[in-house]
This record gives sequence, C-alpha cells and structure tokens, in this order.
Amino acid sequence: MGRKFVISDLHGQFVLLQLLLEKIHFTDEDELYILGDIMDRGPNSIDIYYFVKEMPNIYMIKGNHEIMMRQALAQSLKYDDLDDPRNNAFRLWKQNGGYKTVNSIREFLQKDAIAYSEYFDNRRTFIKEIIAFIDSLPNYFEFTFQGTHYVLVHAGVDPEAKGPADTDPELLCWIREYFYLSECDPHITYIFGHTPLCFINEDGSFNVWYDPDYHNKIGIDGGLAVADKGQLNCLCLNDGSVTVLPYKMGQMEAIDARVLEDHKKIYGM
Repeated sequence: MGRKFVISDLHGQFVLLQLLLEKIHFTDEDELYILGDIMDRGPNSIDIYYFVKEMPNIYMIKGNHEIMMRQALAQSLKYDDLDDPRNNAFRLWKQNGGYKTVNSIREFLQKDAIAYSEYFDNRRTFIKEIIAFIDSLPNYFEFTFQGTHYVLVHAGVDPEAKGPADTDPELLCWIREYFYLSECDPHITYIFGHTPLCFINEDGSFNVWYDPDYHNKIGIDGGLAVADKGQLNCLCLNDGSVTVLPYKMGQMEAIDARVLEDHKKIYGM
C-alpha cells in the first residue's frame, strides 16, 4: 500500500511543489491530496492546474480562490477581456492575488504574440475549460485510513452541522475561527488549510498546528500567500510525519528556468 500525503494552499508555487515531490520521493503508488487554493498570488498557477489534471494519483478540492476565480472568469465571458471594469467579480479576485493568475493566463495564451481575434477565441475556450475543472472538484474528502476517520477540507466545517455534507459549500471554503476553536465531531480528525498558521500558532510560526484543546484538528496552511515568507507543509497520514519546504520571495523565482521546463516535458505539459 502506498503513502497518503496532504498539502494545501500552494498559491501558484509550482516549482516548490515539484521540489516537495522529489523530497518525499513521491511514486505512482502514493496519493497526494491538495486542500484547495492552487491559484493566485504566486507565479505559476496555470502550471499547477495542468500538472494536477495530468496526475491520476493527485486529488484536489476547491478552495475559496478557486471559487473567486470561477466567478470572475464566468463573468468575463460577457466582456472583451478578463479585467473589464464591468466585471464586478474580478475586483474581489484581483484584491486577493488574482491578477497574478490573469498574467499567467495571458502569457500561456500568448496574448501579445497572436492576433486579438485568435486570442479572444482561445481565451473563451480556455475559460470554459477552467470553469469545468473547478466545477468538477469536490468540496471535501472523507475517508477512514489506518483506523482514523478523516475529513479533509479547505477551511473547515460548520461546528453545528451534522457533518461536512450538511455544511454550506461556501462555508467549507471560507470559515475560520468558529471552526477551529470549536470541538466539532470528536470522532473525526479534521485536516484543513485556508488560515495561515502564523495567525493560529501562539509563536507566530507557520508550522503544522495540532488542536491543543480538542485534539481532532490539524492545520497545514504554511502561509505561501503571506508576503515574502512562509513554507509548504506536507503531512503524511501513514506515520504522521511532516515535510517542510521553506519559501522566501525571490528564492523560487531564482531557480533556473530549465527546472520548470524539464518538469513540463516530463509530465507532457
């Protein structure tokens, strides 16, 4: 039996993801669960999107950034470009780092290298593809592994609901303190992202957080969306071990571009 790994909130850090998979020696027998927010803030959201689509043993749920992106892209189909001032949903997405993804989309579609009519048609096709992908993502994962009943969710669940299936899907992607400061179901171990751990840990660190009061929640968002610091936390469910890759602004971008190109070739991107 392979290993099960969980990460969250990659925010466009494709190179960091590849370095992690190399560090944990990820194989075809292993499984990786991503708890949403592969998009925005970082430089390579589109690369992560295609990578996840191509990997049969990588599974993902939608996060609040995927929700904001879907709303903005769906509205953009009415207009001439992604950031048309009439696109109300785009303003919220932009405020939360969506402009980085827009730049990635335009670069990917070669906006400045082809005729606008061709770009317009390609963009419409691409947007519909992204929307279909986001719509296909589940809101949470729930399974029992090695005797532990897990719920993997982007932000959390409604503590007063019977379970994740009875929680509003929007709340699954947006809730914060009310979830992780409540007991919830004591028979479930919840693993969540969304809230950078520097805002939960008493020492202000980005290290994995284990609920000290109810002992049934694990926070793993290492804060890759927070300014020029943070880390990617990877939890292995087989033995509870944590692999950490630190990040500092400019560090990943400084890696030779050939690393990125090599990975694209390997995975047929």
